[in-house]
Amino acid sequence: MQRLQHLIVVIPGIGGSVLERPGGGTWELTTGKLVTTVIRPSTLSLDRFPEMKPTGLITTFTALGSVVTIPGYEGLTARLGDNFRGVVEHVHQPGKPIPNDVDVLLFPYDFRRSVTDAAERLSAAVHEALGTGGPRRVLVLAHSMGGLVARYWLGPLGGWRVCDALMTLGTPHRGAPKALEWLVRGPGLGPVRHVGVRDVLRGWPSVYELLPQYPAVWDAVAGREVELTALPGRSRYAGQFARMAAAGRRVHEDIADAWAAIPPGRVPEVLPFFGRGHATPNLATVTASGSLVITKEDPPWRGNVGWAGDGTVPVLSAIPRELGETRAVWRGTAERHGPLANTLSFLDPLRSYSGESLPTRGREAPTKPWLGLDVDDVVPANVEVPVSLTVHPEDVGAERVRITATPVPGGTPVFDSTMGGAGRTWRTTLPALRPGRYRLEFEARGAVGPDSVFADVDIVVLDADEEPAEAG
Repeated sequence: MQRLQHLIVVIPGIGGSVLERPGGGTWELTTGKLVTTVIRPSTLSLDRFPEMKPTGLITTFTALGSVVTIPGYEGLTARLGDNFRGVVEHVHQPGKPIPNDVDVLLFPYDFRRSVTDAAERLSAAVHEALGTGGPRRVLVLAHSMGGLVARYWLGPLGGWRVCDALMTLGTPHRGAPKALEWLVRGPGLGPVRHVGVRDVLRGWPSVYELLPQYPAVWDAVAGREVELTALPGRSRYAGQFARMAAAGRRVHEDIADAWAAIPPGRVPEVLPFFGRGHATPNLATVTASGSLVITKEDPPWRGNVGWAGDGTVPVLSAIPRELGETRAVWRGTAERHGPLANTLSFLDPLRSYSGESLPTRGREAPTKPWLGLDVDDVVPANVEVPVSLTVHPEDVGAERVRITATPVPGGTPVFDSTMGGAGRTWRTTLPALRPGRYRLEFEARGAVGPDSVFADVDIVVLDADEEPAEAG
């Protein structure tokens, strides 16, 4: 078993850091009857709690309100410890010294604020860590928005001078239409929306930095694709949106300009890992009436039509603009957005960087058949929920697909059924579920000879009209 040759910096995504309030209290994790961990959105209001201290990475399955589910990062750190010898891990906290022999630096940050703030803290942390450990260089593992933090550090803040590589796991390098939906309508399903969550998110600069930075919007009146810089129609929110969206766009422009200015031969290698084949919010349409509609369709004017994404980030966005034609570094996987945080796929490239002779060729898709799911991570309680899947690749189908829904942890399935459909496409409707966390398990029989293809996803069922009550 090899030792790590680099300082490995692990940067979580949005919602992936534990934040501590002044005075020592953290945002509460409330446990419901089915052991679903839910972060109350109001406890993360930037207006209400402007100063919160990052103290660690999420280590359990968590739902950030009704926005996104986070499986936790203990799987990623365990993989590092299991596959490399003598790994010394340290969680960065301002004011606490970094050990001289640290191998893995876990970097929590205030994910509500701009990625520029986190990148500045990251720069100081890396400088301290390298100052205590000799002439090592850095390799970054970044999940979701953490990849934007890393890119800002590498580019505008000059981190490229000490970094050999960046592996991004489901990073929205070019933004994602889902962020637009969060800000305009609020997260939820159909007409059932969590307005309280939406109002909290509207105050976070980071969410505006996740907006699409490419023509993701179809203007039905003009009859062409556009980049959305202002909201259609009139609303009290329009001015705030335009102002904060413009600030978010400048962050991406600064990254692009600084990246282009890195001297040839000094640019860190970037390996973008992305989920493929899962129905993903991908197209925004401004209708003739001025309303904004977000759908899970691949815009026909873009490349990679039919590739979809990881359920949150479209494939197009998960690949940095400058690598759009460099397919040799692409890393397509079957994982959805949350589980990408703990993917096994990063291990072979990391072993290669540590001196082991391994093939590290890129791939545009998983090497084995997989199931692309169309199910939201967070759904409202007491409402029937449609679920569908597609068998991939295109030349593979299934004879029968079974689905079960089971409360987590443990418990007896509350739903066990054969999905309707044939060949590649299958669908069903989940019954109205009580609030809690559930694991959906799928088995596609006859997809690979006598063998089955399996997939699973955890969903959180929340009351749509209220968040958990404040603790006394």
